Amino acid sequence: MANPPAPKTRRATTSLAARFGVLSTYFYALLISPLLLAHFAFDILLCVPPWTRPAREWTFNQAARNRLVRLLLLCWSLTRSGDRLTLRPGREGARFEVLRARPRGEYTGVLCSDGAVQPADVGATWTPAPLQLVAPDVVVVALHFHGGACATGTGRDDDTGFLARTLLRYLGCSHDALTAYLCLVRDKGVPPRRIILSGDSAGANLALALLRYLREHGEGLGAPGAVALWSPWVDVGGALRLDMRASPNYATDYLHREFGRWGAAAVSGHGAVDASGPWLAPLLHPFAPAGDVPVFVHAGEREVLYHDMKLFSERYRDAGWNVRLLVSKGCPHDVILLGPRIGFARAAEAAARDARTFFAAATDLKLRVT
Repeated sequence: MANPPAPKTRRATTSLAARFGVLSTYFYALLISPLLLAHFAFDILLCVPPWTRPAREWTFNQAARNRLVRLLLLCWSLTRSGDRLTLRPGREGARFEVLRARPRGEYTGVLCSDGAVQPADVGATWTPAPLQLVAPDVVVVALHFHGGACATGTGRDDDTGFLARTLLRYLGCSHDALTAYLCLVRDKGVPPRRIILSGDSAGANLALALLRYLREHGEGLGAPGAVALWSPWVDVGGALRLDMRASPNYATDYLHREFGRWGAAAVSGHGAVDASGPWLAPLLHPFAPAGDVPVFVHAGEREVLYHDMKLFSERYRDAGWNVRLLVSKGCPHDVILLGPRIGFARAAEAAARDARTFFAAATDLKLRVT
């Protein structure tokens, strides 16, 4: 009797191995849960006296919430519990729009180098309401890419609602980013100079990749009017090359080493893209500006990525960019996203006000004043 075809055998073996890997991961997480909870309880006790908190200027509320988020990120990283995305409207209703993938020929350069990765439809949430384009020269649209290391986050109200509302008050993956940009410019008729390209954490890395793409392959598209980077992750490969625990800010940030490694693997397609190359590590590969595009960078003084962001700002100023770096004292990572959840809402709002002031002075965008 002939043996079964080899491909089926390999697929069966791979499937069994994957299932075993998932089960072993959950078993390991369950096994160490008591230890994690005991460590968390001890951390909370240390947050009671001001002198044993991660940062003495933090309140107990801020310190405890910071530690809770770190525990959650560690648990998600150990179990690889990322968010499942859907293109159903959900609670957002009419504010949720599916942006259809463009014809394959509109994705060029690095975006067509891997035949296994194809453009797909993208879900987008409009805040406060779907775009009504009456006067193209007056409207200002913020195209924001959410963070989460391409492993967590949905971009919906329960995930980025505070972020969207805060940017609205004060400002008015690569295929997906280009799809969204092309939709605004070609389908919605928004002039590129009326778009503020924005992103937080890994989303800021995506915004920078889109900016590089527009410079190298975006002939006829035009550059955005401004760029806002909130706690940008500017060296994805650093999470794999270096030990995050060596950062002097590791004790004062909620980011965990395991989350950084998981995120770096997810963002780079588990090695499909060089995590230290120009598309994922803009810190190491500065590029010249595509016109006069002001860039606002927000960093938390107490976050792990702070020193990378400071160096990034210096290098891109030297490369000819108009960069404004704002450092919020005592803040951990990405307060524009998690501000009210970890006790730093006021710092996030102050940063958004600063971005509005910077863009109002550096561009002709008429931004909302509140």
